[in-house]
Amino acid sequence: MIDEALIADYDRDGVVCVHGAFDPAWVERLRAAIERDLAAPGPNATNFAEGSSAGKFFGDMFMWKQDTDFHAAALESPAPAIAARLMGSTRADFFYDQLFVKEPGTAHPTPWHQDQPYWPVTGWQITSVWIALDEIDRSNGAVEFIAGSHRWGVNYRPTPFRKGHDVKFTSSDLVDIPDIDADRSKYDIKSWRMAPGDCLVFHAMIVHGAPGNDTPGARRRGLSLRYTGDDARYDPRPGTFQFPHIPQLSPGAPMTCELFPQVWPPG
Repeated sequence: MIDEALIADYDRDGVVCVHGAFDPAWVERLRAAIERDLAAPGPNATNFAEGSSAGKFFGDMFMWKQDTDFHAAALESPAPAIAARLMGSTRADFFYDQLFVKEPGTAHPTPWHQDQPYWPVTGWQITSVWIALDEIDRSNGAVEFIAGSHRWGVNYRPTPFRKGHDVKFTSSDLVDIPDIDADRSKYDIKSWRMAPGDCLVFHAMIVHGAPGNDTPGARRRGLSLRYTGDDARYDPRPGTFQFPHIPQLSPGAPMTCELFPQVWPPG
């Protein structure tokens, strides 16, 4: 599934779309898990659109700790092998899972950002596998990426996803991200029309965001599974968000522990 051409694309652009990576059985299994989480949200759930726009932009994380199907997706699905292959790593350690559901009529966008500045981890081999559980295009919130921005060599200040959460990152001394939408023509912006079971795999340093979901009746359910590789190290520096669980790791340690288990090669 992951050939040399796709690896070269990932290295150059920082993102690729892998079509048909998850079969219909996985799609239905994950859809059911998402609906359970929506019906009974976990302790880390939020509505990113609250106070900003009508509709609902639902987010949750660490579902794998409570739900067997999210657990299986993180540890036993095709995702770990895909991540390791594209990272160029001999291993993949699971970092955490995150759910993003943009319901129809939710204008709230996903702001332009990089992932890694939010996280207490350093290294180059850090990636996300973002699984589409609906038909997705720009009209209902397809994720957009600035190709090659993972190699800009700049860490941008984390951008709050929810109105009023700016205070969370005031301890960061990083520079603000440029106003991408002020002149989109300056950037090589990529997005994909996706079918259920397709996945995006993208580097933790790539600049990305997504528009709102303006399409009546068209949901946008996406599950993001994060993985780290050989060179990743724990880095609980100021300005990162606080995980709901504290790993038993010392600063500078490899990202492998009970909270961040090795998932590839399977043990």
